[in-house]
Amino acid sequence: PPATQPTRTVTEDPPPPATSVLGVTVGEITIGADGLASSTIGLRTSGTGPVTAVAAWSAPGTDGRTERLRLSGAGSYNRRITWTMGEPPCGGTVTLTVTTSPAASGGPRSASLAVPPCPTGVTALDVRLGLTGLTATARVRVAASGTGEIPVQVRFAVDGEPAGTRTATLSGRTSYDRDFTRMFRARPCGSTLTAQVTAGGTTRTARTAVTCPPRVDRVSIGDVGTRGGLSAPVSVTTGNTQPVRLTVRFTAGEAADTQTVTLSGSTSYRRTFGYEVRLPCGTKWSVTAVTNPAAAGGGASASGSTPPCEEPSEEPSKEPSEEPRQPEETPKATPRVTPRPSSSGTDE
Repeated sequence: PPATQPTRTVTEDPPPPATSVLGVTVGEITIGADGLASSTIGLRTSGTGPVTAVAAWSAPGTDGRTERLRLSGAGSYNRRITWTMGEPPCGGTVTLTVTTSPAASGGPRSASLAVPPCPTGVTALDVRLGLTGLTATARVRVAASGTGEIPVQVRFAVDGEPAGTRTATLSGRTSYDRDFTRMFRARPCGSTLTAQVTAGGTTRTARTAVTCPPRVDRVSIGDVGTRGGLSAPVSVTTGNTQPVRLTVRFTAGEAADTQTVTLSGSTSYRRTFGYEVRLPCGTKWSVTAVTNPAAAGGGASASGSTPPCEEPSEEPSKEPSEEPRQPEETPKATPRVTPRPSSSGTDE
């Protein structure tokens, strides 16, 4: 009979137990000048079985990045993780979070790096200056190379004399439009207003001439002279240097004269006006002065009269008088002789 072959029993080895993640570490994050973020992650496992690590990058204003690592054949792993961000998120925070499958006993681990503000330069600066009523407005436009902080200072001045400073710090954008204002108690008429703007080391200056409507505060007439005609000194005080018209009118008895001049370039004027006219005794005269625009207190006037005429005095006449006439002789009367009665020769 044929020989009987012995029967062999094959026993399979039991599958190795599943590998678990005992711990995860995330190293310090660094960012290079080229915007490359990097870190090192570490995993410690219970065996050599396969595990998966998911590394997720995040930063404000970015879409982030996720990388999956399949690891096996060892009980511990160290891997360098990188992310090319391009422009770093200035002033933001970069975070790397690592999760595993199976989950680590201590849960996910993460590390973060606060990115300092990037140096920001001013690429364009413009300023426009205007004055509305009593308020000066400097409209500043700034263009920047980044979103970092830009200190701005605006210095106002009137005819070169400091008139106030305004400051601000711009950030978070790459272009700005900002108004800076300065209110005056009184409009600086006839002056030059300036606004000097400094932003991020760049300086620009804007100027504007301040004009105002003419204003007359006071008109007065001094002592009027009457020798050889009328002479009147007139004083005018104005609120600014804008042109004003001064009209002076003279009257002397039935005669009259009007004179007009334009005053400008100052705030105080004194002019003497004359009118050559005969001023007989007892002549009434007047002088009036008005301005356009009218003075706050109205015009000015002065009047008077020359001394009255003298009345003729009763002094004896100095003309030679006629010689006195000699009295005419009165003819003597001839005595009348009455004849006596004739004598009769008889005695009575």
